[in-house]
This record gives sequence, C-alpha cells and structure tokens, in this order.
Amino acid sequence: MAPLTVSLPIMAALHRLAGQLLTDLIDRNYFYLFDMESFFTAKALNMCIPGGPKFEPLYRDMEKGDEDWNEFNDINKLIIRQSLSTEYRTHLYNNRPRKVKLGIYHTLVIMYIQAEDPDLPAFYYDPLINPLTSINKVD
Repeated sequence: MAPLTVSLPIMAALHRLAGQLLTDLIDRNYFYLFDMESFFTAKALNMCIPGGPKFEPLYRDMEKGDEDWNEFNDINKLIIRQSLSTEYRTHLYNNRPRKVKLGIYHTLVIMYIQAEDPDLPAFYYDPLINPLTSINKVD
C-alpha cells in the first residue's frame, strides 16, 4: 500500500479550515498556575490556587507522638499576623511538604500574531511588531 501524500496547497487549505478548531492561545504564560504540576502541588499542600479550586488534603495522617505538641503551643513559634503570598513557593510555608512538583515561574514571551489574510506569505514583518519607518534624506 502506497503512503498517502497530500500536496501543500491542500494542506494549507485544511489548516485554514481547521482554524476554528485550533486555539489562539499559544502563550504558555496564559496558563500560569493552571497546569497539572500546580494542581498536584496545591492538592499535596492543601492550598488554594488564586482563582482556582480548593482541594481536600492529600495526607490526613498526623504523627501520633506530636498530639500533645503542635503549632499552637510551641514556645518558639513566630506569630505572623499578615497573610503570606504562597502562590510562588508554596512548599516553603508548609510544615510537611510531600509530593511537591515545582513549576516554572514564566516562559519566554511569544510575539506571534496570527495572520488574518490567507494570501499573506508564511513569514512576513507585521507592522504591529516591527514598525519600520522610512527616513527621507534631504541633501
């Protein structure tokens, strides 16, 4: 059986027709804290992602020897009355971090603008990104 080959104009037409099914969001920074690693970390640490779900604790066990001593009756406890921003390094502010997956802080900025006109070439200088101005020399 011969392999199925499709010509380039047919592939371009199929890609243009499938444009309604493909997402326009190619910037990975758009999905910051809404990826599987962040959800796994929030579940493991019993924390809430801002604007996201609140999970039940992954580990409910407590040490049996620590029942008479906990964080409320510790003499060396440091009392912090303001809320901590735990979105970036949640494992630092937790007493027993387990199953923590470290996510990335950000990815590189993507300067891609999808062409609306199908007659444009594949690579061209968009005037929104590359504002090239002409200079008139006067002699």
